[in-house]
Amino acid sequence: MKSRQSAVSYRRIHAVAPLAVGAVLLIHPLGVRFGEAQPAPAATSAPVKSSPADEDMAALAQGPGLRGTMHGVDRRLGTYVFTWWHPKGFFRNVNVSLFPATPEVGTQLAQLERHQALVVRGALLPAGATQQPHVRVEAVEPGEKWDPGVAVEPRPERRQDLAAHLAGKKQVEALVHAVSEDGSTLVVEYRDEVIPVQVPDGTRLRKQVADLYRGDRVRLRFRIAEQPARPLHLRLTPDPDGERPPLVVTDSIHAQHDQERTLEGRLVLFPKSPVLRRTIWGLEERGPDGLHRYFTVFNFQDLKDQERIDQLLQTAWSSESRGVEDGRNKYIHRRVRIRVTGKVSNPAHNQANPTIVTEAVRVEVIAPKPRDER
Repeated sequence: MKSRQSAVSYRRIHAVAPLAVGAVLLIHPLGVRFGEAQPAPAATSAPVKSSPADEDMAALAQGPGLRGTMHGVDRRLGTYVFTWWHPKGFFRNVNVSLFPATPEVGTQLAQLERHQALVVRGALLPAGATQQPHVRVEAVEPGEKWDPGVAVEPRPERRQDLAAHLAGKKQVEALVHAVSEDGSTLVVEYRDEVIPVQVPDGTRLRKQVADLYRGDRVRLRFRIAEQPARPLHLRLTPDPDGERPPLVVTDSIHAQHDQERTLEGRLVLFPKSPVLRRTIWGLEERGPDGLHRYFTVFNFQDLKDQERIDQLLQTAWSSESRGVEDGRNKYIHRRVRIRVTGKVSNPAHNQANPTIVTEAVRVEVIAPKPRDER
């Protein structure tokens, strides 16, 4: 198992596009910090973070403001995450939870979009036990919106009452979205939601959480946490007699690291953005209960061959003008499938996506199935 530090070194050697990845959702009495980590064309881990007590951040927040882009926007839950681009270096960017000081500011935050530029002014709050940064926002200056340049079909609005759905359950299957380095916090994806999971004190359990990888499929024993009431939080519930663990890995993504695989799935596009300097292609590996994984497709050793992969997949994407859906931090083409053979690269715990390292000759575009077979 490679260390998180060695994974960062790997990225600096091989990365085509430096990324802000590995956002961690951490619990705080006043809110929550969550993330939709960006796809990694190379092995990555969380970028170097500034201390939440960073005097530069506090001073800028109170003065000229923090300049950055929106990282995640969930109007339905009223949860907002902002990426502050640290003036002292790209890899020192910090994801910050925002909550409004006034209803008027709340209205402004609700109108923001993912990757939209903005300036935030307010007060940096005490870090608390999790040492995550939160800003009570007193003023917002919205800036330029991000245009991904992708035409998508409308996505039905989600109307599920997740709390009611989970109220009668004690166990769920979920996908790991992020973990904190000390194992105090776990974030999972379940039913197209990103949900924070509180981890009770205990060296053994927290080490188990810290050893998880983003993309692991897991089984959780839980209860709905009492605090905070919104957005929804879960809490791991150890068995009183200690016989049944509250967390079981049912399918480890890291176990595939350096393994040769052939994957087939729908074509996926991660467009160029403020945190991704180039377009990245990928494929969807569908899993049980909607626990899908998204592999990026890359040739680290031969960038000219990577250009051939890009051209092949761009042509396939453009061959069908309909059938593209918004996948939150990516776009998925329902009418185009690809088959790729290569070696899986996933050394880092908070790597945004596993990568299948391949060559153009091992990438195949599969003709779309007739409509009645879909």
